[in-house]
Amino acid sequence: MPRVFAVDNDSRTVSWKQVHCADEDKELQKLLQNNFDLLCGEQIKPDNPRRWLLIKREMPVPDPATTANRWSIDFFFVDQDGMPTFVECKRYKDTRARREVVGQMLEYAANGQYYWDKDILRKYAEGTASGMLSEAITTLTRDNSQTIDTFLDALIAKLKVGEIRLIFFMEESPYELRSIVEFLNNQMELAEVLIIEAKQYTDGSSRVVIPLLFGFTEQARQLKKSITVS
Repeated sequence: MPRVFAVDNDSRTVSWKQVHCADEDKELQKLLQNNFDLLCGEQIKPDNPRRWLLIKREMPVPDPATTANRWSIDFFFVDQDGMPTFVECKRYKDTRARREVVGQMLEYAANGQYYWDKDILRKYAEGTASGMLSEAITTLTRDNSQTIDTFLDALIAKLKVGEIRLIFFMEESPYELRSIVEFLNNQMELAEVLIIEAKQYTDGSSRVVIPLLFGFTEQARQLKKSITVS
């Protein structure tokens, strides 16, 4: 794995040690909840970096057998263009961070796409925004003419046609998962399937995070760009 070095004023380097999370909720999910920039918006779309609005953390997902809420996705975001973004966090030592997590994410997306409507998303978004949803949407879109209804209509429209983004947010990704993600990205025209590695390093007193995007081959990026333009 690559090493990280801090450089002092005399150009001497000190090697920082990589550390792994002991508690996914406290050290990985909380890190993302407090720092949306770790979702690599500038790496996902360099010519127009993505910005994020959190709809809900632990977003409930219905069970198709009962229609009652059974599961929850760790985070459900939307970007400034109304693209729904599902985020699932996994620790490095979680053995499910391979094939199982892919099936889990697809199940969440399929059921969310089918059962969520504008009223449900509005309720959760307003709760997360503490009654300031209109202001949050204006800040996100940088468009004073956007209303809550028009923005949520765009979100629902993308959700229903499958124009969604699936992100696996983890400390380190196994090669098997990267291969699956790249394959899915090359096959799916509207959906984006991505991995963000948020590797953490420490010198014993301080900690740094280095987020890096995986999953977008140039072939996949050009395919999705052409579909969006069409």
